[in-house]
Amino acid sequence: MELQQYEKEHIETLRKYCPECTVLLKKNGEFPIANPCRVALYGSGARRTLKGGTGSGDVYSRFYTTAEAGLESAGFTVTTKDWLDKYDAFADARHREFARKLRLKIKRAGKEGMQLYGTGAIDSETEYEFPTDHDGDICVYVLARLSGEGWDREPKKGDLFLTDGEIRDILKLNKKFKKFILVLNVSGVVDLTPVKDVGNILLLSQLGIPTGDVLADIILGKSEPSGRLTTTWTTYSDYQTIGQFGERDDTRYNEGIYVGYRYFDTVGKTPLFPFGYGLSYTEFDVKFAGISNDGGKITVKAEVKNTGKRAGREVVQVYLSCPWGRFDKPAKELSAHGKTTLLESGGSETVEMVF
Repeated sequence: MELQQYEKEHIETLRKYCPECTVLLKKNGEFPIANPCRVALYGSGARRTLKGGTGSGDVYSRFYTTAEAGLESAGFTVTTKDWLDKYDAFADARHREFARKLRLKIKRAGKEGMQLYGTGAIDSETEYEFPTDHDGDICVYVLARLSGEGWDREPKKGDLFLTDGEIRDILKLNKKFKKFILVLNVSGVVDLTPVKDVGNILLLSQLGIPTGDVLADIILGKSEPSGRLTTTWTTYSDYQTIGQFGERDDTRYNEGIYVGYRYFDTVGKTPLFPFGYGLSYTEFDVKFAGISNDGGKITVKAEVKNTGKRAGREVVQVYLSCPWGRFDKPAKELSAHGKTTLLESGGSETVEMVF
């Protein structure tokens, strides 16, 4: 397909900045790798990679790059074509049955059926079992979850929870391959508790057209993952249960201000991956470098030094704790944040954050 020049420019810009939106959740030093190689590629998002969510979480485009296509374009040889073919056939059959049942449900509901049940309807992941005995120099498992406008998440296997098959395959492959990475091609939180001991976990998210190319760039170290979590990832049972989100006609915010990290920090729960969390391929030393108050405009400075062996970017966050008075206050709230430029090994920079 012939691309227009403006399309090429847009895609290159995305490919440059998208890695800064990915979050490295765990690392053991095995990634990035130096050169393309033979890759055992598995998971629901390997070939059927998601570029966006549902409703306003997505846009139509003529094409986009899947994880499989991105890795192959970068020079990798995928050794699991038969597994991907089997999953394709399974997913197609599952979706046909899902669509058949959905059409019946909409038809029975009458004129409101499409609005009530069809908007953003999602086919959750179900159980499957295909042999995972392929070889490769590295192994990449791409876990996909679709969600968005018109369809709320559900605490069930194949949605917020991993399926038994996903847990089985991820743990088996993590044990088999020295260089294994779990890639999360998701648009929302998934309970990763059963696989929390995996050595490398990357939150790729859903990055639009260059999603697969960005993954290849990160695995090869051509790009650095430098994003931070904007949500709290932890065991589902630890989340706030007071609210009534999801009722058809009313939502009563009985939880008040204690939403997300404000809840976890205030009640003293330690999540698996907290709000604001994220690692880098390199290491940083962050030191407080001063604070000033200009008529209520607070400036906080931090000195950031790259103490690792690779170039990278660090995110510095400022949290504010206020005394209780007439109104409740959470233990702390994010007030400002800043990000360094790309720092080479040994490089340093002063980051100023204002609120």
